[in-house]
Amino acid sequence: MADNIKYGFGKYIWIIGVISLLGGGSLFAYLQSIGLEIECEDKVCEQGVECPINCSVYNPTYQSQYIFNHDNWKITFTPAIEDFELYAKYYGKWRFTNFTKETRFPNIKDAAKYVFVFPRRATKYFQVRVVLNSTQKIKWNFHSLDPIIVGYKYIYKNLSEQVPIYEIKNIEVKPVYYTSNATWSTGYNYTTQIITGYKTEYYKGKRIGVNAGGKTYNNPNININAKEGYLYQCFVPVGDRNWKEYPMRQFEIQKRVCELIWLI
Repeated sequence: MADNIKYGFGKYIWIIGVISLLGGGSLFAYLQSIGLEIECEDKVCEQGVECPINCSVYNPTYQSQYIFNHDNWKITFTPAIEDFELYAKYYGKWRFTNFTKETRFPNIKDAAKYVFVFPRRATKYFQVRVVLNSTQKIKWNFHSLDPIIVGYKYIYKNLSEQVPIYEIKNIEVKPVYYTSNATWSTGYNYTTQIITGYKTEYYKGKRIGVNAGGKTYNNPNININAKEGYLYQCFVPVGDRNWKEYPMRQFEIQKRVCELIWLI
């Protein structure tokens, strides 16, 4: 199993090196190999936006399993996910953890040497919050389970315009002497905004397609249903449809005006 995990005395698990959370040889895979039941959901996530992925670990045995991490090894991912945080549910709320001594839950005494426990006949719930930096499909190859994350991003027509560059300038008006009545005017200062040049700014125009799972679909009449995990592509303009209210219409598929593409 995992080279960076040691198991002993029937219920004690030591993390002895940097180990991944999911994937072959991971902590969750190891827990599954000793009889715990792991479930993780498949998820479609928008690139650059935090995306929560839920997992659960059920211990069906009559013996609690204790995690020890004396050297404070950090949890990683295989395949690699650069931007992520792991949370476990603690009294109904999500609490950050990475199975280190610093992130032990308050119900674990300071004198205890273990950092996490999977109680007997109980379920622990986890949430992996990831931010994908690509639209590639990630498959963890996690024993009998194969959790999948599919990244996506909409493609927009790039538009640009010239916008002025402004600068605030201080103007000094000096006193003026009038010989006609031998008086001076009052001097004063004021600020004004002047244009010193122009720059090109880019902004998103009309949506022209989507990139999902590493594939590009050049179609403006396309939508991602991240909750259900499918892509809905239409071959004719669909107007200003409210995608949240009408994500898919069966008669459009029957008439082959639109098609359904499953991403996971």
